[in-house]
Amino acid sequence: MALKRLIIIAFYVLFLACCSCKTNKTVNHYKEGKWVYKDTVNNVLYKSKGKYNKSREIKTWKYYENRRLVKTEKYRDTICYIETFDHNGKVTSKGQSMILEEKDGTHWYLTGDWLFFDENDQVIGIKKYLKGELISEEAK
Repeated sequence: MALKRLIIIAFYVLFLACCSCKTNKTVNHYKEGKWVYKDTVNNVLYKSKGKYNKSREIKTWKYYENRRLVKTEKYRDTICYIETFDHNGKVTSKGQSMILEEKDGTHWYLTGDWLFFDENDQVIGIKKYLKGELISEEAK
């Protein structure tokens, strides 16, 4: 009888813990915690999921088209490391963006070397960016 009561209490606590983890919540007008976006355009299901802290993306965001991973963004301070994938899950590009606070608002800019890959994982091109501007392009 005690074991049954313990199981019921454990289930109830687990249920309450799961219900309190609300997705897509705002706190004091800021996006906070886990967020999931879904949309369908031309019969393609787009889904993205990740976390916010004071309306700023944090940790890893994943983007899907028809349930296939097409992009990841890994946020570390003011840098975002980005990878894109083809329909087979192979990496097609890797690069970075950076966030800058400017007079007219907050902006994300492509920065540094962006590598582009073929289906055999070979680098086929490199584009260099500085504050969102393409400064050089090299084909391999």
